[in-house]
Amino acid sequence: MTIRRIVVGLDPRSPGRAALEAAAQLAARLQAELVGLFVEDIDLLHLAGLPFAREIGFPTATLRALDIASMERSLRALAGEVQRTLAAIAGRGPVTWSFRVARGALMSELRAAATEEDIVVTGALRLGLPAPLSVLCSVATRPEHVVPAAAALARSVGGEVEIVLLDGDDAAAARQWEQAARKLLAAQGGGLRLRAVPAESRDGRNKGGSAGGNR
Repeated sequence: MTIRRIVVGLDPRSPGRAALEAAAQLAARLQAELVGLFVEDIDLLHLAGLPFAREIGFPTATLRALDIASMERSLRALAGEVQRTLAAIAGRGPVTWSFRVARGALMSELRAAATEEDIVVTGALRLGLPAPLSVLCSVATRPEHVVPAAAALARSVGGEVEIVLLDGDDAAAARQWEQAARKLLAAQGGGLRLRAVPAESRDGRNKGGSAGGNR
């Protein structure tokens, strides 16, 4: 069993082009399906619904009211732009691709996308920081498939890639997965890190999970 789908998780605040480019190269190499997942962050929509919400226009620096309808239009426009970019990138090589939009909490949607035989590639967990990509996976996706895929991404982007293990409810299985992954990390050399996110962590921050890596 190998990686079947590579899901690129994107939201309005995450750098998307690098993730799309790197994931497309990996999908072509693994003959996997490339899936673009654009998340309409529910927190942004909640913010737009507040009576005092304002936005500053660019480049005019004009202050104007922000409402849910205008935010939804902006999100649709951005999702369309991302889809066109994905189509252009995937069209360069023999890559099967699809695109979908989900509305919800970013981390919850990314977690749901990381199913068996799938990995999620995203820059969204590093909001606002010039940090590398993250690869999200569950314990159902074997570490001997995840670690080489993450290493290929690191070579593609020329920077560090963090593997984020979504623990789920089976702590023993997660520990076994981590132990196997760390052995593989040691054999890969630098450029990879490993972090575990407990099932109760909804926002992508590490609450009690382990952190570490191989530089």
